[in-house]
Amino acid sequence: MSNGKWIWHPGSFELYHSMLLHNRRTRTRTYKENTPSNRAGQTRSLFYHPMWRVDGPCHNARLEKVATISKEETIELVSNTEIATIFVDDMPYNVGTKIKLTPGTHKVSVEGFKAESFPAFYIKGDTFASDRTYKVVSHTEYNGVSAGYSELYTSPNDNVEKFKFSYKNVPIKNVEKINGGTLFDFGRETFGKITIKNDKIKEITLFLGESKEEALDTEYSQIVVNASLKNGRYVSSPVAFRYVFVKTEEPLDISAKLEYLPIKNRGAFKCENQLINTLWDVCAYTMLLNSREGFFDGIKRDRWIWSGDAYQSYFVNYYLGFDKEIVKRTIRALRGADPIKKHINTITDYTFFWLISIWEYYFYTGDKEFLEDVYVDIKAFLSFLKSRLAADGMFERKPDDWVFMDWSTFDSDGPICAEQIVLARAYEAVGKIAETLCDHDLAARAKKQSEYIVKEVNNRYWSDKKGAFVDSYTSGRENVTRHANILAILFGYTTKEREKRIIENVIYNKEITPITTPYFEFFELDSMCHIGDTRYMTDMLESYWGGMLRLGATTIWEEFDPNKKGIEHYEMYGGKYEKSLCHAWGASPIYLLGKYALGVRPTSPGYKTYEVRPNRMDFGSFEGKVPTPKGDIFVKISDTGCTVLSKIDGGILYFGGKAHKIPKNKRIFVKG
Repeated sequence: MSNGKWIWHPGSFELYHSMLLHNRRTRTRTYKENTPSNRAGQTRSLFYHPMWRVDGPCHNARLEKVATISKEETIELVSNTEIATIFVDDMPYNVGTKIKLTPGTHKVSVEGFKAESFPAFYIKGDTFASDRTYKVVSHTEYNGVSAGYSELYTSPNDNVEKFKFSYKNVPIKNVEKINGGTLFDFGRETFGKITIKNDKIKEITLFLGESKEEALDTEYSQIVVNASLKNGRYVSSPVAFRYVFVKTEEPLDISAKLEYLPIKNRGAFKCENQLINTLWDVCAYTMLLNSREGFFDGIKRDRWIWSGDAYQSYFVNYYLGFDKEIVKRTIRALRGADPIKKHINTITDYTFFWLISIWEYYFYTGDKEFLEDVYVDIKAFLSFLKSRLAADGMFERKPDDWVFMDWSTFDSDGPICAEQIVLARAYEAVGKIAETLCDHDLAARAKKQSEYIVKEVNNRYWSDKKGAFVDSYTSGRENVTRHANILAILFGYTTKEREKRIIENVIYNKEITPITTPYFEFFELDSMCHIGDTRYMTDMLESYWGGMLRLGATTIWEEFDPNKKGIEHYEMYGGKYEKSLCHAWGASPIYLLGKYALGVRPTSPGYKTYEVRPNRMDFGSFEGKVPTPKGDIFVKISDTGCTVLSKIDGGILYFGGKAHKIPKNKRIFVKG
């Protein structure tokens, strides 16, 4: 028999695990007074309700395949539910029955129900072994859509309801007796399980901190675990920490295991500037910690999947691990279930970025099958968008919309410009997806709508007086922020003449409020590199990201303001230590260095064609690798020239003012 895969109703696996992860967040409360149920000084971790509707999986499923076989075949159904049946040519059989198929055409279908999770099926066989060739039947909106599956679950013994993680020991770097207790330093940020062994202690409180200050400030520690040692042993649930403080000087046998997905770093970057090398490694480690059921925002506070955060993680992934499965899981988890009532994460621009991300996934991977699988979801969101926009198809804030864009102050009188630009990009992406799938009618309509919005943005929001796009055209204040102007450059939505004025009046203008989040620095640096100003990026890597490293960061922070001092750096959202010190949206230097220093980028879907346009930057000599769907591309820049070694066809090297064809599996060197 051939190896199969576990299959299910598309999206059910992702929604089930999304449901679990979005309901794991807790907040810490220390009681100040005695009450009938609590005592003063007692600390508890309390459930923190998600900020949006959390959808569950489809609890029933029916999947079907029709095929012709030329020789006898035996099939057998394995399922995670007893309420399941396999049909062969409409004849029902129980789970575990070995069924012989004679040569000829057969229809094999499976159906099942599971209330507490979702039904999943594994069919042992050859031609009829379970895989994505099984199609959904009986669910109207998904009829004919391929079965869901994961490359992680390919054995009949796998448990699809338990997410597969790997574990490795994290050594303790330092132990300090302080404040009447013991502080354990594990050297860098970690997400995993803490184990304590002690036969004398019955209960112990662990104060965990991303920083030393947080762990020792027990009144405000963000994450606290109350541990009852049973038989002298306690193992925590997975938590985020670097420091662990316990209020005892009693010797403790304490250890930790990192919980992670073993995604190999295929990308690489090394140069003569050690700060940049350290930054690349710290960004890669930040991504490792936040790459789980999907791409997390951060490992301490939320541990949720946010669409805008994930959008940037996808790009970093394309230059680091190139793991397609985690991208697909994240996109499906963010989709949720019908009916669609609100924007993804309740944030308008996060819905737009979700649509854009699907096209970008296809452009980097060439995975047309995934486009086909989620096309029904794309069209569902288009219908939802139409109901939420103004009559002319432009963005218009509804009463329950959260317009985020960034942690910055905008003139929000009326619809802000940056939202219109991202909406236009979303329609552009949908048009390209529809054209790829030969839905020419939708492709034309989406393209037309995108072009209309871009035209109106340039008509309504451009200020000749400011030489920039303003936030609002209705307020009359002509307030300028960086965001819309950055996006207009990045997406090519304005003229070259206006681009030049934006760069002078906004990007290089220190009077315009600077970006303080790595989130929007991603867009700013991408746009500047896009127009050829790579020095702007290298300066920011040194000053902004380097500023975090110089303060001892072992992972990239959610936000950084160099004007803050001491523990001010840990404050956010009104909380003393609420800022995430391990935030995936800060790892963009990996993407930026791969795309603009090494200069590697696809020019057609799936790297069928690609280009290498290296930039010398100011790192001295440097080298690195960029992963692609079918092999890696190695690039080296030295004083004498550029070397490229590629495992794939279709590349052009632009160096020394000339274009050079890149042969497959043959090193090429160009002087310059």
